[in-house]
Amino acid sequence: MENTQKTIFLDRDGVINEDRIEYVTNLSELTIFPFVPEAIARLNRAGYRVIVISNQQGIAKKVVTEDDLKAISENIQKTVQKSGGEIAHFYYCKHLKEDMCNCRKPKAGLILQAALDFGIKLEGCYLIGDTEKDLIAARSAGCTPILVLSGHTQPDMIPKLSTQPAYVAANLAEAVDWVLQ
Repeated sequence: MENTQKTIFLDRDGVINEDRIEYVTNLSELTIFPFVPEAIARLNRAGYRVIVISNQQGIAKKVVTEDDLKAISENIQKTVQKSGGEIAHFYYCKHLKEDMCNCRKPKAGLILQAALDFGIKLEGCYLIGDTEKDLIAARSAGCTPILVLSGHTQPDMIPKLSTQPAYVAANLAEAVDWVLQ
């Protein structure tokens, strides 16, 4: 059964929280951007379902435990809920890059799984991410890709990207402004 509620997919590291050179391995290393809770709440109030789609190979590398990943997700959810927002689900690829799985971005497996689980029609959905992998995954799933510059991608890198974003924003709050305009 198809669900007509529009969905926004968000990458985690670099979009919701500061991206570290290594991994965010536990709660003490998690720094949620201050504008994120209200940005997600605004999306929810406008009728959007928000789903997190993130590569987390730190699990396979054994530098992040399943319990720590769960605690990080729960902390993000509680922080968002304090502003009246809600993340419908967190989808993580926990495989190594070398595993060549279908769920690791730039492949669209996690997005397609979410679409199946929630009955999402992907046309009209957005994916907001901070890397080329996010843009490629969005396009291959039929979503509109938005690039935020709060992660690793710098403005001078944009012309060299193999997949171009529909919009470039400084951060999630600015991307939400664009989506809701």
